[in-house]
Amino acid sequence: MSSIRKVKEIIFLGTGTSSGVPTISCLTNPETKCKTCLSTLTPEGEVNIRRNTSLLVRVNHEDGRVRNIVIDCGKTFYVSALKWWPHYGLRQIDALILTHPHADAINGLDDLRAWTLKKIIQEQIPIYVTTETLENVKVSFPYLVDISQATGGGDVPSFKWNVIDSKSPFTIEGLEFTPLPVQHGVYFTTKKPYMSIGFRFDNICYISDCNVIPEDTFAKMHGSEIVVLDSLDYKQHSSHFSIQQAIDTIKNLVPIPKRTYLTGFSHAVEHYSLTEEMKLLEEKESGLWVRPAHDGLKVCTEDDIIMSNGH
Repeated sequence: MSSIRKVKEIIFLGTGTSSGVPTISCLTNPETKCKTCLSTLTPEGEVNIRRNTSLLVRVNHEDGRVRNIVIDCGKTFYVSALKWWPHYGLRQIDALILTHPHADAINGLDDLRAWTLKKIIQEQIPIYVTTETLENVKVSFPYLVDISQATGGGDVPSFKWNVIDSKSPFTIEGLEFTPLPVQHGVYFTTKKPYMSIGFRFDNICYISDCNVIPEDTFAKMHGSEIVVLDSLDYKQHSSHFSIQQAIDTIKNLVPIPKRTYLTGFSHAVEHYSLTEEMKLLEEKESGLWVRPAHDGLKVCTEDDIIMSNGH
C-alpha cells in the first residue's frame, strides 16, 4: 500500500488546548495581566485566538477537485469551519480522522449535520477511527453510530464508520496515512498509558496530543520534511509536551525537518513572543526551523516547495 496522490497544502483549523484561547477567566478579570488573552481583543492579536487542535489536509485529485481530509473534530470545530471554510473557499469534508476520544477531538461530531442534512453539501462523511475511539463515541453519542437511537426531529449527521488499526497504514483518497501511536497521559485509576495517534502522510508528521513518543513511533518520523508537534506551554505537563520537549524531539530526528510547527498551546504562550524566541534559536542552531502555528495558517507543499501564509 502506498500513496498515489500528494498533499497540496495543510491548513490549521485549530491550534489551542482543550479549553481554547482566550479564557473566560482572563477576559472577565479586571485585574488580569494575561498578555495573550488580552491581545485577542485587538486585530493584531487574532493569531492568539486558538480553537481545539484540528488540521485540514488537502489532496490533489486528477478530476480537478481538491479533496479535504480533516483530522479531529472537537468542541470548537464548527466555529472554526464558519471562519475558515468561506475564507479558503472550502465546501465538502471528504473524510475525517479521529486521533483519540477526548472532548477536544470528538465533541464537534454532531455539528457535522450541517454538511449532510438533506444532502445539501454531501450525502455522508467517512470517518476513520480506532476501535477504542469508536466505542467511546458509542457511549457519548450513540445516535451517531446507530441512527435508530436518534430522538427528537431525527436531524443527525450521516457517517460511514471505518475502523483502522493503530499499527497499520491506511489510504484515504489515494493518500497513505501511517499511524503514529503516542502516549497522551495515563488513566487516573490504573495509571496505564493513555494512547492517542498522530499520523505520517506524504513527508509530513502530525502529532497533536502527546507527552511520550515511543521509540518505534519515533523511528517512523525520521525523514519527514514537515513536523507538527504538540507543545502546550513552557512547563512540563502530565499529558502534553512542553515547548522545550518538542524542540528536543525535533533535534533528534534525522535529518532535522525543514520546518516544524508547534501546536496545542495554552494561554501561557503568546504567538509573537514565541515566534521571536524561535527565530533567535534558529540563529544559534543553524537548520533548526521551528515556529508556532496559528489558526488559519496554510502551508503549501506542492512542487517540493514549502510555503506558508503565516505571521
